[in-house]
Order: sequence, then structure tokens, then C-alpha cells
Amino acid sequence: YPYRDNTSGVHLAAQLDATIDEIGAARVAAFVAEPIAGAALGASVPPDDYWPAIAQVCEAHGVLLIADEVMTGFGRTGAWFACDHWGVRPDILVAGKGASNGAWPLGLTIASGAVHDAIDSAGGFVHGFTWSHHPIGARVALAVLQRLRDGGLVERSATAGRTLHALLDDRIAGLPYVGNVRGRGLFAGIELVADRATKAPFRRSEMAAERVARAAKEVGLLVYPSTGCADGTNGDVLLLGPPFIVTDAQLEAIVDRLATAIATFA
Repeated sequence: YPYRDNTSGVHLAAQLDATIDEIGAARVAAFVAEPIAGAALGASVPPDDYWPAIAQVCEAHGVLLIADEVMTGFGRTGAWFACDHWGVRPDILVAGKGASNGAWPLGLTIASGAVHDAIDSAGGFVHGFTWSHHPIGARVALAVLQRLRDGGLVERSATAGRTLHALLDDRIAGLPYVGNVRGRGLFAGIELVADRATKAPFRRSEMAAERVARAAKEVGLLVYPSTGCADGTNGDVLLLGPPFIVTDAQLEAIVDRLATAIATFA
């Protein structure tokens, strides 16, 4: 969470290393996290040295690394998976949302070969559950995967994402009550604060994120409000996740309407 804690990734990984030593590696099954934070911290991107160092610590202790890519997978951040930005290959990856483009309720868990083989050698890789292996869901996912590949939409997310973040930096970042603009690809977070200098959040009772989201809706823009990012209770952030086929003109309209909504709030 670099906006509120600019500790280096190497230092944070050292804290993880010390914690595992304290608990005992034999009692730690896995480290689970979103490579780029989703709703909880509003598209917060960790320092570039964070994930490679975390992966090294997990590997050294024999702790599984599990990446939660439900919000960030399948191109949302401008790469197939957010882990790809740092060349990290998790032992287990969980995904959803983008896997079916929201057209069908679908989630999946992907295990590395080593994890699969370890489970298989212990009696079989059993993964049959109620409603699993649904043929329509699988067909939807295949169609989405083909569209992503054939249309170069992951690459489009990266290109359009650079345009989006440039517009946000130019037209949103300096507005009153905007503390931070962050994200990667077509995944952006705008944190609202009561005081830009001190980064003091609004009190939860003021419902800042919800009020701006309502104002945005009134001008034809849907944004995702999230709360609690500053301390678990207070802290307001707005999430943007345009479709991968969004045009540059549409991105300009999105940012301009968001600026209007924030101005109305101010």
C-alpha cells in the first residue's frame, strides 16, 4: 500500500521471513494475496521489488504461494495475470470474473505441476464438486479466451490503460479531495481524502465514496465504491474497470464525468 506505507518490498518480505521463522515453517501452509489489490485497497500496486522477494521467501521455506487473481486475471491489468508483471509463477492461482467476462458464473483454481503431482501421488487429484464441470460454463470460458487472444484484447488493455492513467494523472490527481490515483492497465483506483496534505481519510459516516458514486451515476458513469482502505473502517476509494474494447474518446468521457462527480461532491 505505497500511498500510506512506502516500506520497500524487500523489507516487507523480510518481515514475512521472520514471521514464518517465528511460527515454524512446518505450521505454515501457504501465503495468499492479490498481486494487485482489488476492492480492499482499491487497485494498490505494490513496489516492484515486493513480489519477487515474497516468492523467494516462500520457496525457501517450502510455503505455497497462492495468487488471488479473481479481479486482476485474464487481462484486467494489461497482462494475462497480474503476477506476470513481476515474472512470478504462483504454486496455485485462483481466478474468476474475467474468465467468463461476467456472462456466466465461473471460477477456477489452477495448480502448478508440482502441486498437482504431489496431490496425485497421495491418492488422486480429486476436483469434482457440485455444479462443477458445467458444459455451458466451459463453452463460455472458451469463447472468452478465444476472443481475448484473437482480438489482442490483453494487449489492448495495456495500451488503453496507459491512456487511462495519463488522463487520470492529468485531470483527476490534482483535484480537491483526491489523495492518490493508482492501478495498472484498465484497473484504476482513486482514493478520496479529507486532507491531501496529511492523507487524513473521511470519516466513514460521511460516506464519501458512495456519494461520489451516486454523483457519477447521475452523469452516466458507473464506478465501484469501496471503503475501509485507510484503517479498516475509514478510507474511501473508487474503482474503474472499463471494457477492453473501450476507445480513447470513451476514456476521455469517463475521466471527465468522474471529475464532474468529484467536483459535485466537493
